[in-house]
Amino acid sequence: MPLHEASIPPLKCLVRREFMTGNDEHKGQYEKGVAVSVRSIPGSCALFQVLLENGALRDKLPIHALHDYEHEHEHPFHHLQLWNSFSANFSIVELNFLSGLRVSVKMKNGKWADGIYLWTMQWGPDYTNGADISLAIHPEEHKSGHFICLDNGEFAIQPNNRLRWHEPSHVTKPFPDRPEYVVNQDEWNCEAFDKWTTEDSNAWHYETKV
Repeated sequence: MPLHEASIPPLKCLVRREFMTGNDEHKGQYEKGVAVSVRSIPGSCALFQVLLENGALRDKLPIHALHDYEHEHEHPFHHLQLWNSFSANFSIVELNFLSGLRVSVKMKNGKWADGIYLWTMQWGPDYTNGADISLAIHPEEHKSGHFICLDNGEFAIQPNNRLRWHEPSHVTKPFPDRPEYVVNQDEWNCEAFDKWTTEDSNAWHYETKV
């Protein structure tokens, strides 16, 4: 069954008040909170649930409603998250080797914005009536969504091909102006071959016949 929502590592943040009051007069005002979950709905950006200091739990907050600190908003939400959520079935994973690394994001305007990696949204197939209605596992369409705290106080969710990572003990070569890598379009199915069989027995350590 689709999950729709998952817990995230608790994230202290500020919430722009106009997103909670519907009043443009509250622009530039913030309330402190802790983001506790994220919702993944196909056709929508990621939506966050935040516990405020006054005890209110506000949900369905888009990524540009959250800030790390008070700062004039710089990027529209569709720059901060390039692609809608691929599936209602997803997981939250912190990639240990990348934890806390500096990373640069190539924004829609072509400029680089620097930040720190926090965690990743990883989408899976979304089955409805027995059919996968998502593109989450198609090799040429699949994208991870890396959650990044930008230095300007905004948060971003970006795929691999928009990022440049900084790890001083491993990343020692210059980043190319435009990498020559291409999108993976192959599916690697280990069992899609008929040139071998296992022996016809109940042996645990079976032999193979080619």
